[in-house]
Amino acid sequence: METVNIHRYNPPQWFREADFGIFIHWGPSSIPAFAPVEVDDYAKLMREKPPEYMFKNIPYAEWYQNSIRIKGSPAYLYHKENYGDKPYSAFAEEFKQSARNVDVEGWADLFKKAGAKYVVVVSKHHDGFVMFDTKVENPKMPGYHLDFDYVGNLAAACRKRGMRFGVYYSSLIDWTFTKKPIDSPGDLFLCNDNSRTYCDYCFNHWIEIIDRYSPDVLWSDIGYPTDPRLEELFAYYYKAVPEGVVNDRWGQWPKFLRNPIGRAFVNYAARKMLRESPGKLLDTKYYDFRTLEYTADWQENDLYFEVCRGMDKSFGYNRFSRPQDYITADEVRAILTEVVPKKGRLLLNVGPDSLGKIPDYQVKILEELGRKE
Repeated sequence: METVNIHRYNPPQWFREADFGIFIHWGPSSIPAFAPVEVDDYAKLMREKPPEYMFKNIPYAEWYQNSIRIKGSPAYLYHKENYGDKPYSAFAEEFKQSARNVDVEGWADLFKKAGAKYVVVVSKHHDGFVMFDTKVENPKMPGYHLDFDYVGNLAAACRKRGMRFGVYYSSLIDWTFTKKPIDSPGDLFLCNDNSRTYCDYCFNHWIEIIDRYSPDVLWSDIGYPTDPRLEELFAYYYKAVPEGVVNDRWGQWPKFLRNPIGRAFVNYAARKMLRESPGKLLDTKYYDFRTLEYTADWQENDLYFEVCRGMDKSFGYNRFSRPQDYITADEVRAILTEVVPKKGRLLLNVGPDSLGKIPDYQVKILEELGRKE
């Protein structure tokens, strides 16, 4: 698409100057708030362990719903011991109440003082819970969303302080539509629901997000369902937000790959890709910038890119993270020093607890970043 290609090599001035941003992963998974901490971070796991091991022992607390579907996984055992047969959806009902404690003005103050130029918020992660009072109801689970406009409130708080505002949405994966756990590389790209129902749901959500929030960044994750309206979606976005940019996680996987031979091929290719370049997903047709995850290893000097990572080994809040699991402010500065000269930027994640409180270790890092050296 010509508009995307124009932004790919000639992004708006604000994006060129936005070397540091804040990512926010917050949702129902912040109630169990569990992931194993004895394992390495995502990128190192993918390089050094079989992918099946990584999915079973994933250090991402926001993947809790998938993890408890994998029998024998640390999360499965933790859930059985602490919650028995309690469904993940029950956490969502609790979260609807606890989320009202959030202080987005305080968050925005902290982000601004830390030097953030932009903020990207998760509006729906893989668990399917929508983080605003959407009018696009989940056909599988009506009411599976917040009943107040958290995303809009945060957008206003950030923009009031001069920060740009982007929205993340899990386009390809939604566990309210699927039951099989993701336990192999091929499943990561082929386990999604490609029905017309889900394609409409995803497309209409993105339209609603664009109409309500005019995001400076559209941040999709993993990929996009096999809906032919993807170019239509981008055209709609760039007309509404001419200085907007989109990330690179919009890959579409044809339905014919979902037969045994196709699955075997994708599984082989995905396994090879995740082992050799764990922080970077497969190339895709549409993007303004590339994304890396828990790695700053970037060689394509003609393209703009973004490194995203948590302050510990998880994006979502993990109550079991230890002091040694956290990055330091000096290490954050080192990443910026490495990537910015190569057209890169850092999107550093915060993972608030279920009451909307950013953990003390994360606050400390942000406060240290805000201090002049």
